[in-house]
Amino acid sequence: MRRASRTREYQLGASTCGLLRYKPSVLQHELASHYPELRQIRSRKQLHASALWAQIGDEVEGLLRAVERGDRSDARPLDKLRAVAWNIQRGTHFEKLRDALLTDPVLREADVLMLSEVDLGLGRSHNRNVAKELADALGMSYAFAASYLTLEDDHLENPDQTENTLALAGSAILSRAPIKRVINADLPEVRDKFSSSEKRLGKKRAVIAELEMTRGTIVVAQAHLDSNASSRQRAQQLSALLAQARTLEVPRILLGGDLNTTTYNLGSKWGLVKDILHKLLVTGFDGTVTNYMTPDRRYELPIFEALREAGFATTGLNDRALGTMTYDMADPYTFEKVRKAVGGILARWLVRRLRTFDGVVRARLDWFAGSALSGRDPRVVHIAGHATDHDAVVIDIDV
Repeated sequence: MRRASRTREYQLGASTCGLLRYKPSVLQHELASHYPELRQIRSRKQLHASALWAQIGDEVEGLLRAVERGDRSDARPLDKLRAVAWNIQRGTHFEKLRDALLTDPVLREADVLMLSEVDLGLGRSHNRNVAKELADALGMSYAFAASYLTLEDDHLENPDQTENTLALAGSAILSRAPIKRVINADLPEVRDKFSSSEKRLGKKRAVIAELEMTRGTIVVAQAHLDSNASSRQRAQQLSALLAQARTLEVPRILLGGDLNTTTYNLGSKWGLVKDILHKLLVTGFDGTVTNYMTPDRRYELPIFEALREAGFATTGLNDRALGTMTYDMADPYTFEKVRKAVGGILARWLVRRLRTFDGVVRARLDWFAGSALSGRDPRVVHIAGHATDHDAVVIDIDV
């Protein structure tokens, strides 16, 4: 059966928006009535063979390649650039996140925000347009790139079972400088998200933006590589992202985001078991915990090789003394996530074994890398009160 032609152009059209002086190109759709039927379909093969997909498939695929933009007419080229890369955990704790960006002495001086895990119309984040609302609060332009139409929430993410509206999840770049060209970058698919515990249509993508500076332009590429993958698969995604950033033909490129350098292969249970056995028998428990802070030395080598091959460096752009994510086994949410991944027996053993570390493990998952640029004063900013499960990474770029 041939799909009905329902493709829409999601980046055309502009309207003014009051005192905020936005000219938004807003993502909208009327697919919500189909969510219950989509949830009942078991596999992607069944989905693609269905009459429903013939009806809505073109529209869904167009939507998941789209970019929503809000460009401020008062944006001006910058002669400095403080970049912040932050996995904001869907924006579920929006008020804490917004307040941190407004009041923290480091974050409030940000010129560009490179945000992972950004929701638009999802019940777990109160159906907010997270990127737009943050941009409104901060007086910034924004570009949101959709990756997924989310049909079911991940474990423990939506305890009130609030229904989704637009149900879009993706990444965003917010900027005080004018945003010129934007790419919703297509990355290699390493796992079928339609059959995962968080049932989704779509695949991992990334957002790339060209920003106007007083001396030329700079490209910023926001990355959020797949956690349910091997390091080699993450490296393939990273290489694809960097290649698309190069198509803008701007020498200066800043990559920032959650590279998910966990040192584990979460792409399969067997891959995870092999990783755990190798760490326990070869690296040792204490060495394994230490390696979470230095993933570039052993277990995540393919990612850093991909950066070097593409002409990118991490030296001088990252505060290597601090982790960017903390696993506290005393936290019920953290324990439950670990228990789900490795089972109850191993999770309880980890609690006992980590007593010598006060039950806390720190890891470095979030990074900056640059091509044809240099940076100063790299920092990791921790916001107390669970604004998100990651810390923000910050760098001042010489422009």
